[in-house]
Amino acid sequence: MGIASIFLLVVCGLGVLTAIAGLVIGIVAFVKDSNRGRAVGGIVLSVLALIIAVVFLTWFYSTVGDCMDLPPGLQQRCVEERLGVQVQSAPQWRS
Repeated sequence: MGIASIFLLVVCGLGVLTAIAGLVIGIVAFVKDSNRGRAVGGIVLSVLALIIAVVFLTWFYSTVGDCMDLPPGLQQRCVEERLGVQVQSAPQWRS
């Protein structure tokens, strides 16, 4: 689950959930002496995925955290300026 955690963290951000599950499963396998090598590998990769997630979230919050105090109309422009990207809104459909 550790390898899947790192992959899912990069692809869609769900790696934190699988990293926590992988960490618990790895610890249980390590305590039960069930293939200790794999258990240690799973624990290490799960912890690595959690560290990457914490570092990314810390960086993201420090970069765009001040933008969340602005009115909703200015938040998007502030985030775009801070990250150096431009997000286009989806077209509005009329009924």
